[in-house]
Amino acid sequence: MIIAEQKRKENIAEYLIYMYQVEDMIRANKLDIGSIEQTLINKFEVAYEVKREMREWYKTLITMMRDEQKEEAGHLNILNNTVEQLHEMHHQILDQGIDTSYKQIYDRGKIHIEALRMRSGHGKENDIQVALNGLYGLLILKLKKTPITEETTKAFDTIRELVAELSFRYMEGSK
Repeated sequence: MIIAEQKRKENIAEYLIYMYQVEDMIRANKLDIGSIEQTLINKFEVAYEVKREMREWYKTLITMMRDEQKEEAGHLNILNNTVEQLHEMHHQILDQGIDTSYKQIYDRGKIHIEALRMRSGHGKENDIQVALNGLYGLLILKLKKTPITEETTKAFDTIRELVAELSFRYMEGSK
């Protein structure tokens, strides 16, 4: 909750990837608030009031995941809606044809986004969702200390650059 609020204010892409991780942590705890309290909330050394707020936040997320039938997989609608806003902004920038620097960044990342789309089997997802899912997958690999090739690192650098630029523009527009 605390980290999510901070990330949402500072960097929308980091917020989304963080929330994907939160969804997975909730699933790993079988959507059980008692388990989440033991494994996640109690790890924070904060005041009781803050822990209570965190508990309520997780309970709300659990309810949303159940209501939206996202207990096993998928992202919450509020996150999907934010990704859709990013995707719309991405297309607006490209469709205007004025911003050549953004188009160059996109062109460098596009081939890698397409490769990710083919490997993931999620052909219907938009470029931004594919990029975010890929960056989240890379984070998971790093957390597991899985070796990552130089080629993969370079590919993700282009995707990261695109997502960072789009996130920056989104945050600038929401001020």
